[in-house]
Amino acid sequence: MANFKIVICGEGGQGALSVAEIIAQAAHTQGKRALAMPFFSTEKRGGVSMAFTQISDEPIPYPKFGKADLWVALSQRSVDRIAAWLQPGTKVIVNSFLVKDLSLLKGWEVSEIDAVTVAGEEVRNPRTFNMVIMGAMVGLIPGLDRSAFTETLERHFSSKYEKNPELKAQNEKAFGIGYGLTHK
Repeated sequence: MANFKIVICGEGGQGALSVAEIIAQAAHTQGKRALAMPFFSTEKRGGVSMAFTQISDEPIPYPKFGKADLWVALSQRSVDRIAAWLQPGTKVIVNSFLVKDLSLLKGWEVSEIDAVTVAGEEVRNPRTFNMVIMGAMVGLIPGLDRSAFTETLERHFSSKYEKNPELKAQNEKAFGIGYGLTHK
């Protein structure tokens, strides 16, 4: 696998940083070189935060990059914030529940996923919308095996699963739905 670069951006608390970290961890368990680098300002909660993830079979020379192979916006403010990471051929995912203006994305094939509605109606937990998005992301990342994510999610959310055992099944269902939306 060539060095695959991902940028994900959302409002603080939407899970952009966690999604980037989980994808990197799952890739690492599959024998890939992977890293996730968060980027946020003093705004943190409620502000715009973004994360960079890289996955490769070779050593990754530098954690930050200029252009992305996969570009994900969880909110409208995210679109402006990460527009510079687009390049010809970039795969684009937007959470269409919050991203309504796609004018900056003309010329790109955009996967519009109403993740909040899907999570609310199909999983019965709108807070799992980021698992829908992560599943969709993994469906577009070459060389990753979906099955590694069950183990990684379990490790990442073990304390939350102990407090709410139902959340495990909800996260796995939301991830699977998202994966099915983009994996061909």
